[in-house]
Formats: sequence, C-alpha cells, structure tokens
Amino acid sequence: MRTKFGATQFDNTVERNSRAHSRDQLAVSWNPDGRVVAAWPTSRDGSGNWEVEVERFTSDFNLTQAINLRRGGQAGSLTISRDTYFLTPLPEFSERTRILALSGDRLALDDRSLLEWLITAEQQVVLGIDNHPLFETSLDDTACVIRRLPNGLVAMTEVPRAHVLAARERVRALLPDRSALQIDLTIETPVRTAARYFLTAVKEGELVQRAGKESEVTAFILIGRSGFRFGLWSPAAGLFSEHGFLAPKDIAQLGNQAAGRFAKPAAEDEVDGRLESYVREAFNQLSLQLSKEKLEQLQLSGYAQVVWASEPDLSTTIPPVAAEHAATTGIQVFHLEAPMDEAMAGGLLLGSFAFGDAAPVGAAILPQADLAEDLLVLADSEQDQRRLGEEVFAKQRRNRAIFTVLAPPVATAAVLLALLGGLIFTGIVTGIRDAQATARTQELKPALDRRNSYEANLKWYQEFIKQVSRLRRQQPVGIGMLYQLNSNYPYTVDPSFFISDMKLLPTGAVEMKGYARNKDAVASFLKSLEFAGGPESGSRLFGSLAYEVQESAPVVPVPAGGQAAAPVMAGSALQANQARPGIIVWSMKGNYIPMGEFQAAAPAKPGAAPTNAAAAPAPQPVAK
Repeated sequence: MRTKFGATQFDNTVERNSRAHSRDQLAVSWNPDGRVVAAWPTSRDGSGNWEVEVERFTSDFNLTQAINLRRGGQAGSLTISRDTYFLTPLPEFSERTRILALSGDRLALDDRSLLEWLITAEQQVVLGIDNHPLFETSLDDTACVIRRLPNGLVAMTEVPRAHVLAARERVRALLPDRSALQIDLTIETPVRTAARYFLTAVKEGELVQRAGKESEVTAFILIGRSGFRFGLWSPAAGLFSEHGFLAPKDIAQLGNQAAGRFAKPAAEDEVDGRLESYVREAFNQLSLQLSKEKLEQLQLSGYAQVVWASEPDLSTTIPPVAAEHAATTGIQVFHLEAPMDEAMAGGLLLGSFAFGDAAPVGAAILPQADLAEDLLVLADSEQDQRRLGEEVFAKQRRNRAIFTVLAPPVATAAVLLALLGGLIFTGIVTGIRDAQATARTQELKPALDRRNSYEANLKWYQEFIKQVSRLRRQQPVGIGMLYQLNSNYPYTVDPSFFISDMKLLPTGAVEMKGYARNKDAVASFLKSLEFAGGPESGSRLFGSLAYEVQESAPVVPVPAGGQAAAPVMAGSALQANQARPGIIVWSMKGNYIPMGEFQAAAPAKPGAAPTNAAAAPAPQPVAK
C-alpha cells in the first residue's frame, strides 16, 4: 500500500544517479511475531513523482521472491541484488543514546581528533566531568556512533555488537548470493526512524520546527508487546536521549498463539488490566526522563509535547493512559496514526532517499546513525599500530647487544652531531627570529605613529576641555533660567499658557507677565518654580516668588464724549486688562538665586569691616 506521505508532499522531476537518489532502496523491519514490513520508493507511471510504498508480509518465508514481485511486478524489473541499498531498524530493546560528559577542551577538538581521543579514553578508562567512565562497556562488545549535536555537545548511540551483527546477517539472507561478504546496509534505532517520520511526513512535525521553537523538546515513545522505547529531541540539540526497555514476560506472551496451545488463555478483563499497567509503567519511565536538569544542561526552555506510536492492537489501551499523563504533567500528547512498524519503515527511507532537489527536513535534522560502522574500525587500526610497535620493540631488544658494542663511538659521534646540529639550529632560529622581529617592527611602525598622533590629539583635547570649563562660569546665567522655565511650563494644566514679557535684572530679580485661561495653571507654574532644584542636591533656583492674576474686565459702553477706561487695582503691576473675556492676565515676581554668583563684589568703604552676605546669619524672629 502507498502511504499518505507520498507524492503529495515530495516531488522529483530529475532522477539522480547517486545512492541517496537511487530507487534501488529497501527498508525492512522484522516484528517479534515473525511478520515483516518492507518499504521502497516508487514512481507512478514513470512520471518522476516519487512516493514511499509500504507492504506487509505474514512471514519471512521466501521473502526475497515476494518483495521482488511487489517491487518490480511480474516481470521482475527491480530485483534484490548486491547493489541494493538496505535499511533496517534494530529489533532488540538494547539501544541507548546519551550526551557524553566532556569538558570544554575536549568539545573544542575537531571530529577526527575527538574520535582518536575517545578511543584512548576507552582503553585508559578515563572519567568524564560527572566522575563516571565515558564507556561503560568496551568497544569490542559495543557498537557505538559518536556525533556532534547542533549546540556543540557530543552524543553517543550504543548497541551491543552482537545485535548489530545479527541484524546484518538477517538482511544478508535476502540476497540471492548469500556468500557476499559486503552489503550496503544502514542500521538505525527505531526511535530515530519514527522521529524522522513524524518530523517529515506529519503536519504537526512541521509545526515544531518553526522559528521560535528551537528550544522546545519533543518526547517520542514507542510501545509494543515486546517492549517500549522513548527518546527526547529538540531542533537546537537534536536527538540527545534514547532508551529501550523489554516488556515483562507475561505481557510479551499475551496474544502469542504458540503459547495459547499449552496455557489457558487469560480473561479479557485481566488482559486489559495487565496491558494498562504495562502502558502506565512505560509513561512513568518517560516522566522520569523529563527533568529540569537536562533542560538546564542543554539550555532548553521546556517540553512541548509527547508523540506516541504503538502496535495496532494497543491503540485502544494507550489513549486513556496518555490522556491521564497529559492531565498530570501538563504536556500535550499527540498520537501518531500510522502503525509503529510502518512509521519505522517509512522513516528509514525518508532519512536516505531525497524526494526532490534537496534532502527532506527529517534527514537534515536527524542524521543517520550507521551502527554497522563505528569506533571499532578506528580501534582496530589503533590495535594494529600497537602490535606493530611491539614488533619494533622486540627487534630493538634483539639488536641491543650489537648496539652495546658500538655504544662509545656511537655516543661520541652522537654528541658531536648534536653539538653541530645545535649550532646550526641556533643559527637558523636566530636568523628567523631576527627576520621576524624586523618584519614585525616594520608592521607595527604605522600603528606606533598613529598612537603617538592620538596621544598628541588627546593632550590638545584635554587642554581644550580645561579652557572651556574655565569659560563656563562666564556664560550668561539667563540661558540656564530659560531652560528651567521651559521644563516647568504648565502645559498639562493649560495648553494656552503664554508669557508675553520677561525681565531679568543684574540683581537677580525676575519679572514675568503673560496670559492664561486657568488660574490653576499660574499657581502650578509658581509651585514648580519654588521646588525647582539646582545642580546640587538641596539647592533652589527661585525664591520670594509671588504672582498676581487679573481676570478680563466686562465690556463698558463708551460715552459720547470720550473713551471708557477699564478699572485698575491700586498698587497692581498689571495695566488695564484689554483681553477678551475668558483670558486671564497674570504677573509673577521673584529672585533668580544663581544670579548672585555672577554679581561682582561691591567695593568696600575705607575703614569698614569686610562683609560676607552669603555667610551672614539671617535675623531670627523675636517672640513678643
């Protein structure tokens, strides 16, 4: 059958010749009960539009012929051969992916140097920054792949080597010529393939890869009767955690037809209860991995959702437990509608087969972990080098007697050659150093000249600033008063507040006149000036402020023989108010205190004691 994520999402107009774009690919997955799921890329009517086709086989009996009939039709135009690119997941529940506890110096190494250091660390049982060995098992027993995460950390995926070899032999059985020593095979972990399927073929998988969600973590859990697996993934860190657990024997035997011949089948309620407990335990194990410590270590924000997939017969048992888990943890739960084995088979092809000019998103975010080729290849080369070194050391021991006889002349010649070589080396090093020093001097000379020029300019600016600071006290004091008035105009109370006349006498007396529509604006203006502060804390700028307000006079008929005059208050500084009704004429007087700093000292009279007006105490009121 053709899957839903076929030609509607991935179109290819030009067929590639490389392995990643070849149609001779086959993904095969074996279930614990003996059934087989296979997937391969196909094109309808040779139009160049590719899609993934997934087929189920009841058993692996004569599987090669059955796949050939489905892939190439009755004519067998596309048969399995040594040139076929095989992909398969691990059926066992023994895989594990974790972040290595490496220091910053080790993480700064390039990939090749880091692999060489890890091989040495495994031999010497080096501890990580968490005081635990980096490798819990030896490389001879474990197939492991090291890859660098997008955030710079290093993750390791490890599987027992026996399981990898068993998977390779199972795929080799599909070849017509089983004597072939080499096959083109990639072995993947199931969680990685299911995650790639979700991120590439499901719409919700595209949403978690949008901008702004780089630091959110998506958890994947795959539940079957034989066991369950879970892993953690984020766009910023990749797939950084992965674990597999075997199911209890009673759960694995449920639904086993072979076991039912000799044992009494359990009641339906009992089966449902045991399955529910098993599923609940799987979600509890996942909750233990959702810790804040992992988020802080990888600088991630939080857990976005849990994506689960299962075998078809568990699709009715898991949803209630998943909903309960979502209500307890507050993390959204999403169900992968495709069966678990079909999602794994499709995810294998989505990670290797490009359906267009660019590779699918899943292949770029989750690079393949080829467990068939691991650190043991490098470890074997290191072991060969150590064996070669031991052979060289043995030859040296056999020839030691000959060198002992020739030791004195050889030592003397060596000393002379060493002295001669030292002199030659010293001369060469001295010449190189002098040449480098001369070149460096010529290189730094423009910079030295610029520094001297900068220092001269700095001294000139410093002197200029001193002169300007001396002239600051000679500036007109009225400018500061205008700035202070501008910041205290009561425009919030009366937007039409207006000053028509202002005088500042050398004695510091200030007089202002103007118009307003609101008496409160004049009072607010006076109050703000009374509390206006100077450059120092506690000082005041204005003192002895008083204001006078005169409202507009009513209209008086003009007599026939002359002109009517508006009434004027006795002693008022305001003239007759000729403004229109509703306009208030105001006047304000006071002292601008900083003006006293600019007053020249009055010449003292002959024989009079010097006075200090600023220091003279104010007269104290006398109680009557």
